[in-house]
Amino acid sequence: MTNASVEEISSSLHLEHSERFLLPSFLVELSSRSMQQVNGRAFSPREISIFAMSVEDEWADSTSALMVGDRDDCTTIPLTPSTQSSVAAVDVSSLKVGETETGVLVAIRGAIVWRSDKGYQYVRCGPLTFHLTYGTDEQSPSGLFGTGPSQMFTERAIGRLRNVLERWIQKQTCVSFRDAIVLFDGSLTVGTPDNPTAYLARILESARERGNVVLAFSKSTKLCAFGRKITSLVSRSSAPCLVDVDLAVAKQFKSYPVRLAGHVYVAKLVEDGFAFRLDADRQVPHESRVEATNRLIASDIVMQGYPETLRLAHIFSTFTANDVIGVQRYLAFAHGLRIAPRFNVRKSLFGPFGTWEAA
Repeated sequence: MTNASVEEISSSLHLEHSERFLLPSFLVELSSRSMQQVNGRAFSPREISIFAMSVEDEWADSTSALMVGDRDDCTTIPLTPSTQSSVAAVDVSSLKVGETETGVLVAIRGAIVWRSDKGYQYVRCGPLTFHLTYGTDEQSPSGLFGTGPSQMFTERAIGRLRNVLERWIQKQTCVSFRDAIVLFDGSLTVGTPDNPTAYLARILESARERGNVVLAFSKSTKLCAFGRKITSLVSRSSAPCLVDVDLAVAKQFKSYPVRLAGHVYVAKLVEDGFAFRLDADRQVPHESRVEATNRLIASDIVMQGYPETLRLAHIFSTFTANDVIGVQRYLAFAHGLRIAPRFNVRKSLFGPFGTWEAA
């Protein structure tokens, strides 16, 4: 594993000044403007333990469980490792790092990992920091997304920022490789406020123009068929295999603004591994989607059924406890922020006996 230099990335990814290229200038400018608001102010850093391996905010999936289909809608497709090809994966993480009197401080970071005959290589971009206010200040990123209840609205703004960076890096990856398998984290569902249909459609089109096939792995899903989660449908199937559940799932999206840009499968890539929802670019022919999965299991390590490139992309984008401390110290140094202990009314009222916290 190497942290690739600019020269290596220029030859492998065909990107110049790769890290800077992966960060959209408008997002960098937005970060700078929002952070200027808090110069010299006080902030309460997020409390973390240095013994924690990683720190990650969980974002709620708003998609409810869907009871869909009948058994004739699902078919099992055996997989056979075929020719090797390049594999690239993208992931992005976001995290709250502290609070001010008027909002929250957020950091986002992305990573690309790719595997070729040189082994695994990667590049990280970020972190970028933002100050999201609870109001509608247009200088704040949250002020660009409308209005709403402060807590709910801030969570939505964080999700939007994360998605903007993720889609940007995904596009740069798709146009930088040729005849490769490009792995996304999550699904290829579009039509939600955070996932406009047109933007993902352009990303997938740019991938197809260069002969790339996009496969998206979801670590969890609420889609159900026959009264159980779709990932359980491969329990009696021999790995490696796919179960095509698209016909059953697609029936639920006929009258909704939400659309499936990917053909939905359940993937079981190793016998004793986990099963995952797998979305493959719907505009790619069926035979090419299956062949891309065959090439994936021939080209990448799939311990526990999850591609190693995508696992590493998650690791390199996720914030560790030390990363959070580093970001907090940087904010204090670069913006003159004063660290203020978080006010705890229970401690104030009960002293050492104020230890109980609501679940």
